[in-house]
Amino acid sequence: MPLNWHSGCEMSRIDVQVEADSDLLSVLQSVHDNATSNRLRRMIDDGRVHIDEKVCRVARTPVIVGQKVSILPRAQGDAPKRQSRSSLELPKILYEDDRLLVADKPAGLLSVTTSKGKEKDTMHARAFEYAAIEGGRVFIVHRLDRETSGCMLFAKDERTKRYLQEQFADRSIQRIYHAILLGYLPEETGLARDWIQESKDLRVRIAPHRNATNAKEAITYWRVEDTSETHSLVRLDIRTGRRAQIRLQMAARNAPVVGDTMHGQGRAKTGRLCLHASSLSFNHPNGETLQVKSQIPDIFRRVMKRGH
Repeated sequence: MPLNWHSGCEMSRIDVQVEADSDLLSVLQSVHDNATSNRLRRMIDDGRVHIDEKVCRVARTPVIVGQKVSILPRAQGDAPKRQSRSSLELPKILYEDDRLLVADKPAGLLSVTTSKGKEKDTMHARAFEYAAIEGGRVFIVHRLDRETSGCMLFAKDERTKRYLQEQFADRSIQRIYHAILLGYLPEETGLARDWIQESKDLRVRIAPHRNATNAKEAITYWRVEDTSETHSLVRLDIRTGRRAQIRLQMAARNAPVVGDTMHGQGRAKTGRLCLHASSLSFNHPNGETLQVKSQIPDIFRRVMKRGH
């Protein structure tokens, strides 16, 4: 990224003149290319990062050509904005503004508590704790399966929640996933269109035909992005949101998702299901189209390279 910046030493102030449209975290990564994302986010949380002399605490804030980004020494920062007294781990935030936020859900974490209501650590609980630090709250817009990681969208008020859920209902939100499959799909691009049944005990399966009892349509477009001797890296664009949709459909095509203990070949050396919600694109309440991305986990690349 083209940048102009100057600094006397590591502990002094750094001023950066932005020369290409980007976002705040990317600018910091260009200046401190050896620093981790968590360290850069702590700089932002500590009030050490300014845009045009105004403190900014949202990592993915857009910056445009001509703006000045300033990084202050530790002594000139303030107390961290997000500091939880709860035992819950605060979520990694991919995007945030005054109407909504998108968090990066880890694999193995429930989206919300189950009907028994005994689970204290869920993605919703972490996001709620994050918002509550400043007197706010969040509302569930959609869910991800427990074993799936990636982009999860929350609203900060009821009106925004309804607005976003309407987009899920009319299928106007674009949800992109990436998965590692054991084996290969029949073509490099294709459409999986099936009907999925859910039983009273919440078990799901692909129905034998569209008129089967309680069968609901499941639509997934796929594109193979890479292959190895044994695996495929696949981009999946789902148009419906049935439970276990991707896992069922890929298994039905003899290319199960790696690590799928319910519908695939069972537990893998990865220790997780290789399914990741990598992108969400939707209409923001302000009328703009917003796309938020989550980086594909490094372990996916390792599986493609090493086969495990």
